[in-house]
Amino acid sequence: MPAELKSREGAELLWIDAILLVPAIFGIMFLPDVLRGIVLSLTVALVVTYFMLYAWARVHPTSFGAHVLDLLHIGPSKPTRA
Repeated sequence: MPAELKSREGAELLWIDAILLVPAIFGIMFLPDVLRGIVLSLTVALVVTYFMLYAWARVHPTSFGAHVLDLLHIGPSKPTRA
């Protein structure tokens, strides 16, 4: 296969998983049940909050929430003008 057809875009995700997520998962795994429940509830709350802000930003692209998500580079894509 020619070298110009190969993509290494997924390699960064493997490093992020190895360096950040694996130690976090093992750290949470050995917490007591109460603390593990707190971490789980906080994670669920963050995910739900993100999806609510994302949905709001799609409907109201000029709102403050859309601006914050845009600054964090995790918001919906802006329509391009021709």
